[in-house]
Amino acid sequence: MKPISTAPSRGRIALSALISCVLAAQAVPARSAESFYDGRQMTMLVPYGAGGAYDILARLLARHIGNHIAGAPSFVAINMPGAGGLKAANHFANVAPHDGSVMAIMSQGLPLYQLRDGKGLKTDVRQFNWIGNMSYSNQMMAAWYGSPVKTLDDAKRKEFIIAATGRGAIPAQLAAAYNYLVGTKLRIIWGYRGSQQMYMAMESGEVEGRATNTWAGYRAEKPDWVAQKKLNFLIQVGTRKEPDLPEVPLLADLVKGDREREGIARVLSLAVMVGRPIAVAPGVPADRIALLRRAFDETLKDPAFLADAKRANSEIRSMTGAELTSLIDELFATPKPLIAKLNHAISPREGEFAERRQKN
Repeated sequence: MKPISTAPSRGRIALSALISCVLAAQAVPARSAESFYDGRQMTMLVPYGAGGAYDILARLLARHIGNHIAGAPSFVAINMPGAGGLKAANHFANVAPHDGSVMAIMSQGLPLYQLRDGKGLKTDVRQFNWIGNMSYSNQMMAAWYGSPVKTLDDAKRKEFIIAATGRGAIPAQLAAAYNYLVGTKLRIIWGYRGSQQMYMAMESGEVEGRATNTWAGYRAEKPDWVAQKKLNFLIQVGTRKEPDLPEVPLLADLVKGDREREGIARVLSLAVMVGRPIAVAPGVPADRIALLRRAFDETLKDPAFLADAKRANSEIRSMTGAELTSLIDELFATPKPLIAKLNHAISPREGEFAERRQKN
């Protein structure tokens, strides 16, 4: 009788080797969030040009948040204007690393843009990891003091030429909504790369005003204009009036009594609360998200940060990452029939929009 071999087979040897490798891999501890950020250079992505409210706030955060992250990473800010914030959002979601080394200040209008149709947006903002909201304040439509349009009634009676960035940004969305909900006669020129280009266009007479900007943004970017009353504010959008501007009507108040328009105004008012949101990409490990959220919350209470914000005329009115996530979830819970009505209200109609002719 042939003796039975007690030597292990090749298959058993291979299986044992595989199990040993798996156990060895499991025994290696995962890299901690703290060690990941130790000495790292991080990126702060800005979806608009230099000098505007987004840029000011993003750079302000980049100067201070590293002091509250273990390992004290440094930051470099990169401006990526285009398509009302869509260019930066698509790069952030599809090209930039998903390891927590890139933070971005996102366009306020991005969630609303996706909610209505999201054309050209190659991501789902609900998958972003929201770190917090630096500042939220009401959106204000403003007329340059040299414009024939001085009041909201004027804007209903005559054409009012105003500047906007891209169709995906909230200025263009709100401008179309004003025409539909309130009966203004806005002609929206889109294609400006940021606040500074729009302000220059107002001063030169290329346009008569801005579709919208936050009250905090106007005060940070053009405090002299605000002080000298070079801007006439016609409408504000938010859940309550700005304390400094009790005489400027809320959009929600202008449509009271019309249930359909009230619903649309409510969604727009919630969208405004998104403010100046900070995010990191999908897929970032949970411990890094938790670390960045803690660092964000600590930074926005830091006396040195607040003093720097005051010097920049930047109002800080923050939300935590959890609060911002809840707000965006509420927006996306809007019933489909109301979304359809909203989509109609903020869609460009014939003769309302024109693309800016680039001068250089």
